[in-house]
Amino acid sequence: MTIAASARSLRQTLRRSRETTGDPAARRAFADFHCHTRFSRDSILREETFIRKAIERGLTHACVTNHNNVEGAIAVRDKVAELGLEDQLTVILGEEVSTADGEVVGIFLTKTIPRGLSANETADEIHRQGGLVSIPHPFDPFRASHIKPGPLRNLAEMGKIDAVEVFNSRITIQGHNVEAAEFAARYGIPGIACSDSHSAFEVAMCFNALPWFDSAEGLKSGLPENDWHGSRSSTLIHLTTRFAVWKNMFDHWRGKRTAAGPILGPQKPEEVQREPIQRPTGAELPAKDAEDVDAPPGRQDAS
Repeated sequence: MTIAASARSLRQTLRRSRETTGDPAARRAFADFHCHTRFSRDSILREETFIRKAIERGLTHACVTNHNNVEGAIAVRDKVAELGLEDQLTVILGEEVSTADGEVVGIFLTKTIPRGLSANETADEIHRQGGLVSIPHPFDPFRASHIKPGPLRNLAEMGKIDAVEVFNSRITIQGHNVEAAEFAARYGIPGIACSDSHSAFEVAMCFNALPWFDSAEGLKSGLPENDWHGSRSSTLIHLTTRFAVWKNMFDHWRGKRTAAGPILGPQKPEEVQREPIQRPTGAELPAKDAEDVDAPPGRQDAS
């Protein structure tokens, strides 16, 4: 586990690590499990840019976790297939769910989980879909969306948490990442590092090096061997998300399809039949001419 001095040095480490795992028997995955694109209302990052940056910087796996929808992850997965890059980047369908108790991330989902359920109900639905439960930035006091202490503790005591973000690049005060690491150690839960990227600059600011996996079961079995590496975002990075929110709201007001609001309305899991996920309809997609926010003010993108 390392915390790099800069995103540039971390990405150099990532590229070197990926280049030295040519032996199939020792094949490693280099993954980020918390990424946003323009299907989140606080991002305008297009699929093509996300894919290009992830591959250039050495990721082999990316879990796309937009707010309250898996449609954005589907769009990235389909774009990777369209570009013929499936051998270079594996896209995992995920979602950052706004539960009644705070945010919970689902990894390896098959369909959208509705917002507004309890954290316990959400964890059960993630596991029902065959996915894994991850807790994002659990002790960040500057994000009102983080999970509440009581429900977090209950999930841990019931053994319903598969991973905890012990390092989140967007955490303002490093002590809150340390608190998450201490919590994970106390309950014996594997820790992961996540970029929580919303802009092109942030893609691959963290990576997790672990045995190659292509399923939730494979990932879960490899998490105890995870060797995570992270770098911290500038506090100015939050200005990019504020800009994205206002731009999406403005574009929505102008009649353009954006992620200014939830793409899908609330729906109880028991009301949804378990069936293969489908490509979203045109009405569910943000506008295709959205622009990216590549870097925070005053910073240049470092590949």
